[in-house]
Amino acid sequence: MKVRFLRAALALGLFLAGVALTAYSFMSLVAPGTELIPNRPSFVDFLTFGLTFIAFPSVGLVVAWKRPANPIGWLFLVTGLGVSASVAAGEYADRHLYVGADLPAVELVAWVGTWSWMLTMGLALTFGVLLFPSGRLPGPGWRPLAWLCALVIGAAAVAEAFRPGPLADYEGSAIERPFAFDGSLGVAMQMVAEVGMFAIVALGIVSIASLVVRFRRADATERQQLKWFLYPAALFLAGLTGASVLQTQMAWSVALVGFAAIPVGAGIAILRHRLFDIDVVINRTLVYGTLTVLLGAVYIVLVLGLQAMARPLLGTDTVAVALSTLVVAALFGPARRRVQRAVDRRFYRSRYDAQRTLEAFAVRLRDQVDPEHLIDSLREASATALQPRSASVWLRAPDR
Repeated sequence: MKVRFLRAALALGLFLAGVALTAYSFMSLVAPGTELIPNRPSFVDFLTFGLTFIAFPSVGLVVAWKRPANPIGWLFLVTGLGVSASVAAGEYADRHLYVGADLPAVELVAWVGTWSWMLTMGLALTFGVLLFPSGRLPGPGWRPLAWLCALVIGAAAVAEAFRPGPLADYEGSAIERPFAFDGSLGVAMQMVAEVGMFAIVALGIVSIASLVVRFRRADATERQQLKWFLYPAALFLAGLTGASVLQTQMAWSVALVGFAAIPVGAGIAILRHRLFDIDVVINRTLVYGTLTVLLGAVYIVLVLGLQAMARPLLGTDTVAVALSTLVVAALFGPARRRVQRAVDRRFYRSRYDAQRTLEAFAVRLRDQVDPEHLIDSLREASATALQPRSASVWLRAPDR
């Protein structure tokens, strides 16, 4: 009982520390003098970014309480705390540099912020994936990769902390590195720090790629758990790719939502709450994502085409926009049904075949009158749609 209480208290303490640091960053953003700090994000952007990272400690707190033996919850708590500490440290140092606030231990706080994010994000990218969802490695064969990840992350964080030269993001300022090695050891630290982040990203990619191998070998339950992790990760990568290409706020919002959904999906998978709903979520995403792209393309083509025809005659674009909107609204229902059938046929073949089997049985039932043939048809339809190990039909004797 005492150990359980201490675990719960530690988890709550890590969560509250992360929330407090994030709250400090929010207050620093709107405090007097913030206009003097260069390259400031807008309050909305910072709020979206901060709430995204709050998802990690929030889910970590729930998992740590419900499944204290699973290290994923603790990794999420440490990730949230590390990122919040790094952001808060930057705000703290900026207030000292640009606003003129007389703050104690600025060099030490800024120094912690430069390497803490590398440590926490390295743990999340590698061990957060390798240990998902059970909290254990998939097998003994993964131990060399786990040891390599631990070695690279630790070496990169230590090298970033004790490398010579100015602190990152504070070159040419009054903030100096409080601890640094000189000589050949300092040169070695600099080399390890410069290569370390690329090595961490590479190991993170390998860890994420391992999920594909594990998915093929997993049972039905573990596959659903992996889907809850892979779905938001794919959403994040799609949004990030779209944002890099399109440079639109909507794409960045999709990327941030996908990133925030990663710990949420992991929490659902670990706690196994509504585990099999992920198939519905993926299905709806494929249908409405495809539908949005298709109807958006049709709308753009219609607007441009009708504008070219109507502008010389009417001198306005209002009619073209109105007609294009009406056409797209009329196409929504039929297009949704066609896309739904296409998605079911391509990605949910068993469901599509089962639906077609039941529809064929309904047609046959309408014309069938012989009980023997009806029983055979019912057994055949149920065996095709549900694929049970055995099937039998029980008929109740007529009342006399």
